[in-house]
Amino acid sequence: MMPEESETDPKTEPKRIRVHSSVMLFVCIALVSAFLIYWIQIRQTNQPVSPSGNFNPAPAVADVPSGSAHKAEVANIQPGSVSSDSTVDLVLTQATNRKPLLPDLNTINEGELESTSWQNPFYKLFWKSQGWLFTEEGMESAADEVSVATFNRPYQKISVSFRVAVDKDFPDFELQLLTRNEDHPDQILVSSVIHFRNDAVSISESVGNTSLELKQVKLDLSRTKPETVPVRLVGTGNRFVVSIGRRRVLTCAQPALQSGKECFLCFLTNRQRVKLTSLRIEGE
Repeated sequence: MMPEESETDPKTEPKRIRVHSSVMLFVCIALVSAFLIYWIQIRQTNQPVSPSGNFNPAPAVADVPSGSAHKAEVANIQPGSVSSDSTVDLVLTQATNRKPLLPDLNTINEGELESTSWQNPFYKLFWKSQGWLFTEEGMESAADEVSVATFNRPYQKISVSFRVAVDKDFPDFELQLLTRNEDHPDQILVSSVIHFRNDAVSISESVGNTSLELKQVKLDLSRTKPETVPVRLVGTGNRFVVSIGRRRVLTCAQPALQSGKECFLCFLTNRQRVKLTSLRIEGE
């Protein structure tokens, strides 16, 4: 008798699970990604940390404060100091005796003032001064002392324009062009003095202790209300032209000793408050 073969019931047969290849690929990518994320986090935790708990990476160029670049640029244009211990006595003596001040030779030779045109050049170190207060808007002399200010850049030909604050009477002050004595650099060979007063404008030539008036015109420069009055001086090397309130008021020959020589611009007041704004200096 042959043994009976048992038939398997399909319903009771265990099910086989088929895993597709795409599912395996997805699982592998997920594992690799997780490992990379974990590795990156471990590296970041090993970065140097400051005592405050902040990271200290190397600073980028863009993180450098903009003020540092600005300070460096300003340092490149600043001239050397215009006063020193060796010249203090000379400065005080000249100012007390109403004498103009000459810039130090080393200041000029440093070449910091090579520009020929200056718009509102009220930076204090551009001047050798005593008694003047410099601001971004202008310069103002002291009312209780002689005030002298000489621009450190010399010119053979010059055009200077500015505005004078006038309440009622036009203030009394001098605008001078100084020529250095080549044999004695700390002395003035000749100076041209343009003297402004409420009732007149005059031009004089000063050599040593002698002064010669070249020309004078009588004017009424008073104002009925406070205003700033425009003034302009042009020195061609041979001739002066003075304008006030956009009107030419005086022309005069420039002293022969200044012909072809460099001159320094100087403002001088004698214990009177004078405020100048909108200053422009140009020439060659």
